[in-house]
Amino acid sequence: MSKLIVNADDFGLHSSVNRGIIDGHRTGIITSTSLLAGGEAFTEAISMAKENPKLGIGIHIALVGGLKPVCDPSEVPSLLTEQGRFPNTYVEFIKRLYTGKINFDELRKEIQSQVSIIMNAGLNITHIDGHQHMHILPSMLPLVVEQAKQYGIKAIRIPQEMSGFINYSYNPVRFLGKVGLSSVADNARSFIRSNNIISTQFFWGMINGGHINQKTLMGILKEVSHRSGTHELMIHPGNDDRVLSSRYDWGYHWEDELKAVCSHHTRLYINQHKIELINYGDLA
Repeated sequence: MSKLIVNADDFGLHSSVNRGIIDGHRTGIITSTSLLAGGEAFTEAISMAKENPKLGIGIHIALVGGLKPVCDPSEVPSLLTEQGRFPNTYVEFIKRLYTGKINFDELRKEIQSQVSIIMNAGLNITHIDGHQHMHILPSMLPLVVEQAKQYGIKAIRIPQEMSGFINYSYNPVRFLGKVGLSSVADNARSFIRSNNIISTQFFWGMINGGHINQKTLMGILKEVSHRSGTHELMIHPGNDDRVLSSRYDWGYHWEDELKAVCSHHTRLYINQHKIELINYGDLA
């Protein structure tokens, strides 16, 4: 049997994202979400999570995306741009990391602070993942595993999508990025296993990240239905593209993703193919 976690990233980023995730949980197939400690709508997200106890809650570690740190900027300057924010892209972050420009004491401090803020919010935390998947970099992962073990978190996302899976996306830059990241994820899987931390067997949503619609969602669900085991599908729903696009220049189609996970056609396919919807807490 195929078991599927449908995880909505960026909970707490903005009220329009929060509302989209909760709508997708209540009326669609979202089973899990990942919470941003530094999101502007973090407090609202905590309240919403407590009102929806069946929604699995993970920690979404953010070190990119132009977001703000949770530490005072003066405490983590090597992680930030001149504007006091994290770099916009993973490319810029990796360049800083591997040219020695990032202070690892500051990196540890920021990760610890993000995790502790969420762990102290009174929620049952099911897993850890990362914004743009930076949590699986070889120099980052030990810090993340350290926090998981300290707090008894039993699962970490491993974003290893099948290398040949294109799913109607013909962007060569995105494809090469996905292949490279999946290679890093393969090594990360071995590392977390050696530390008695678990993940799903399969991961989907990278090649279509921020651009999932009904057509691409069905392409993913077809793969899920044909592969017995545990799967994660990463999505980015929201309920107001105009507002979100004016704040975040990521090119995401938040409303399309929400419509796809809430459609009758999606639910019918899942039921017909006996795909069991779970969250990370069900893996332990």
